[in-house]
Amino acid sequence: MKLRFRSNSLRLRVNRREVESLSSGSVLREQVQFPGDAQLAYLLEKSAVSSPQVDFAQGTIRVTIPSDCIENWARGDEIGMYFELPANGSSLKVAIEKDLACVDGPVEELDPDAYPRSGKNC
Repeated sequence: MKLRFRSNSLRLRVNRREVESLSSGSVLREQVQFPGDAQLAYLLEKSAVSSPQVDFAQGTIRVTIPSDCIENWARGDEIGMYFELPANGSSLKVAIEKDLACVDGPVEELDPDAYPRSGKNC
């Protein structure tokens, strides 16, 4: 699972294996270790919630998506799920996307579980 921030937005990209795990009920978790014993963790999970939720506490970003949304997305052709949440007088834009195969880049970054690209202009 990849995490990207830009302005007031958060994007998670997940490959086929991760989408399958998430759909079956597993929680996806990654963490980054920093010098000085600090860490940032991020989680993506499906739950019985009625709408998407994002929480940040104790160095952990938790993104929770309704079960039916995850299951429909996992079975469908849509690349992403997109939503906005109110955030301290602003809004946080959240994107959860299927990770597409790289067309160029270092060999060590190629993901054999990435989704294939279709069409010429991807």
